[in-house]
Amino acid sequence: MINLRVIAPDLLLVLLLVILASPAVAEPSTRSISGQLTYMQRIALTPESIAVVEFRANDDQQVQGETRFGSEGRQVPLPFALQIPLETNGQVRGAIWSAGRPRWVTDSVPITAGTDPLEIGTLRLYPFTPAAFTAVMRCGDTEFQIDVQDDQARLHIGGQSFDLFPVAAASGAKFADQDDPGTFFWSKGNSALVSLSGQTLPECVAAVPVEKAPFRARGNEPGWSLEINGDQLQLTLDYGAREIKAKLPSPISIDTAKVYQLPEQNLSLRISGQRCSDTMTGMPYPNRVLLELEDRHLSGCGGEPNALLEGAEWRVRSLAGEPVPDAVAVSISFLEDNRIAGSSGCNRFMGGYELTGEGLSFGQIAGTMMACPELQMQTEQRFLGLLQAVTRFEIPADGQLQLVTSDDQRITAER
Repeated sequence: MINLRVIAPDLLLVLLLVILASPAVAEPSTRSISGQLTYMQRIALTPESIAVVEFRANDDQQVQGETRFGSEGRQVPLPFALQIPLETNGQVRGAIWSAGRPRWVTDSVPITAGTDPLEIGTLRLYPFTPAAFTAVMRCGDTEFQIDVQDDQARLHIGGQSFDLFPVAAASGAKFADQDDPGTFFWSKGNSALVSLSGQTLPECVAAVPVEKAPFRARGNEPGWSLEINGDQLQLTLDYGAREIKAKLPSPISIDTAKVYQLPEQNLSLRISGQRCSDTMTGMPYPNRVLLELEDRHLSGCGGEPNALLEGAEWRVRSLAGEPVPDAVAVSISFLEDNRIAGSSGCNRFMGGYELTGEGLSFGQIAGTMMACPELQMQTEQRFLGLLQAVTRFEIPADGQLQLVTSDDQRITAER
């Protein structure tokens, strides 16, 4: 022990200055997460394979820790370690890329907030299955088309086309030009980011067609159909045995209906805004149509069924009779280019749908690959499973949307 009383005053001053100037030991701001990536299949990794492991916080789903490293000829299992913020709940997810494309991905592993280093063991990898879709989108005043097939994308914009390839990431869907990384398409669920040579366009959303399709209506027993294109009417009766073509006069508005009087054809046409269901298929339509021709009274349905689906975000309230938990947000929007987008409970998704005379079906669904708490993940899996099994839809008098599967299980949603 130093006896300060026997130290010269000048030397004492020097010692005090040294003590005060010594830096304090900084408290660590991150914690270490370690584990390994592996898969069960007997498939060798190529020498240029890249492993990516990332941590996303639960509160904002932002990447707050990431590690990337080359396999350098090694095979699985591949050990990894990354630093994440202290006292932060989130999820860790991994992937392996080969030849510039995602080949293997893991499920997400929840991480509980803490300060001590954490060993999470083995993360099992599964083969990555890319999605395929085509979409027309608009970024401000700029419209473009994106075609995604297998693990490549082609961007058509401003009279030019760009071949884009996946950008390494453990989640998300980003495609970039190999020779110009500043040109890319980055899917964000029902929106996207597009950059051309480093110039990022405004946020992109699904384009809405400007031109409206002709109005069509149909009825059964006996079968008839009509089409209104501008001010021209074409009416086909008795399963095609008789046809009437005429120029439509200005309609008379009565409540929610438009009434057209064509005295030369002894024809009256009434189109109302009441929902209608086809008597043979049960398909819902937005308009009820009444024809009075000579002494005949014919009724049927008109408009396009997708008009009942589009223009609103549908919030899902129950799945096969079980309520969606209040803490989980599941929604679906039908876009005018026969696309769908929404939230599946944890991730954002997008895809396509098809309406035929018989019913409704959904194509392949693409989505982000974030992880969430178990309740959200379970709800998401249940929703997406039911969605792929849907064969028709109904909209009862209460205005709710019923997406119905072949075995009569239902996704119930409201505007």
